Amino acid sequence: MMGLVITQVSPSDGPFCASSFVMSFYVSKKNQADPPSADGLHLQKWGPMYAAVRQFSGFVSDDFLGEEAFALYLSLQRSNWASTVDQGRKADPTSAYTVAQCNSLFEFTGRVNEIWMLFSQESTNTI
Repeated sequence: MMGLVITQVSPSDGPFCASSFVMSFYVSKKNQADPPSADGLHLQKWGPMYAAVRQFSGFVSDDFLGEEAFALYLSLQRSNWASTVDQGRKADPTSAYTVAQCNSLFEFTGRVNEIWMLFSQESTNTI
């Protein structure tokens, strides 16, 4: 695994509004003390969190990301986790879903990607 690229996707509210995308890159431990700076970039530190995850392969494309997110949503609806994830997402609605790309762009086979639905810790005591 070369590095993790995470994209948080918040779909638009209307037919003429653009979706919002926030892209994040994992910085390795050895570079975390003094990460390189750049205009328009800021550091994010993520604490512990919960995520419902669906894994898929291939190159990530806007053409099918919605389908992958919907497949995750449907599988959750058929599980004991449905109400927990729904409640937690209402408490922390930062994005509709998050896409994690785990491979370098130069790796053409064996690619691993994930769709995440993040939810807050407060909702986890319902199961």
